[in-house]
Amino acid sequence: MKKIIYTLLTISLFHQFAVSQWLQQVSGVTTSLLDIDFINANTGWTCGDNGVILKTTNGGLNWVQQASEVLKRLEGIDAVDANTLYCVGWFQTILKSTNGGTNWLIIRDGQVSPPDPSFFKCYFLNANTGWLLRSLGGYVLRTTNGGLSFDSTFTNNSFNRDIYFKDPLNGVLCGNGAWVMKSTDGGITWNQIFLPLLTSAPNLYRLSFVGDFGWTIGEGGESGLGRMVFRTTNFGSNWDSIARVPYPNNELNYSVFFSSLNTGYAGGTAGYLFKSTNGGFNWYQQVITGGGFRRDFNFVNDTVGWVVGGGGQIFKTTTGGQFVSIVNISSEIPIKHNLQNIYPNPFNPIANIIFDVAFVDNVEIIVYDILGRKVEVLVSEKLNPGKYKIIFNGENFSSGVYICNLITSKMQISKTMVLIK
Repeated sequence: MKKIIYTLLTISLFHQFAVSQWLQQVSGVTTSLLDIDFINANTGWTCGDNGVILKTTNGGLNWVQQASEVLKRLEGIDAVDANTLYCVGWFQTILKSTNGGTNWLIIRDGQVSPPDPSFFKCYFLNANTGWLLRSLGGYVLRTTNGGLSFDSTFTNNSFNRDIYFKDPLNGVLCGNGAWVMKSTDGGITWNQIFLPLLTSAPNLYRLSFVGDFGWTIGEGGESGLGRMVFRTTNFGSNWDSIARVPYPNNELNYSVFFSSLNTGYAGGTAGYLFKSTNGGFNWYQQVITGGGFRRDFNFVNDTVGWVVGGGGQIFKTTTGGQFVSIVNISSEIPIKHNLQNIYPNPFNPIANIIFDVAFVDNVEIIVYDILGRKVEVLVSEKLNPGKYKIIFNGENFSSGVYICNLITSKMQISKTMVLIK
């Protein structure tokens, strides 16, 4: 009886841990996915390189490739409802579907050589009224008749990246060089809004709004300081720099999405994903596998959402994900940095990693596979002296030997771990 109870408890605990993760879904493609949009918890679309458009009607359990009729990079997709969708991409590509993506009408299909302007993003308020961002001249195109015709406005920035309208008059866009503009007349005219910067003007790839509150995050920036988070409380009229996402040096941010005033997500290169639960003032890394970049999020509430990116990767969470947790397990100050212990070892699927920090230092704990490929960054931050424990979850990795590296400013220590499933 005790053995049965212990087994049931173990299964229960493992299940609770497993469902708290970002779980990878089968996309069926290996090309980069660049944008994703859901109209409810079941039905959504994503698009990417080589004209790929995928659709799900069961929350991502199955993704079905749709015939876009083009083979170019598709940067943005916007679902108005279950039937009406717009998709834009490189070399002046504009697509529209009126039957949920089963068929796509090619509104524009430019030439690759010489290059026609590309479209980076689109946003539609309804089936007729929407805006598109065009490169090579920095134009915003507007349609009020479902794409039959467009008018355009020059914005003086060749790389506008994202656009959002809260109503037919008021909209905000962002782009390269910390570029933010606001329109109050439906996109006919645009006024630049200057951000509080330090020494550089980072590129801005995404905007996210909840009512009049909005966020954007710099792609890069000052070395070693993380990526700047900008917030507005008056729909883009003014912006404050409120925080930094703690990316390791040289890693870039590509995406941001707030599902509510408090809960937001950010993602970028090397598979990094961060979450804030206080409106963007603090950001903490989340547990997620895979090393592809994170390009776009979509959440239907604070806990159920998806992220897409490099290598055709699609991940879903139904619990809002799980933070990478570092626990200080002793008040005793060690005499030297040390990767002290990994237990159990062999493990399945959880390993506890114990390490010592003797003085304030930048610490990284990185797990590699036996071929030397980075599979997960568990720690990458400045730590105070102490003894720490962190968990490595091997649920989404195959059986085999892995190398755990402790890297500081002065030294590097490695230990092997064996995952047996």
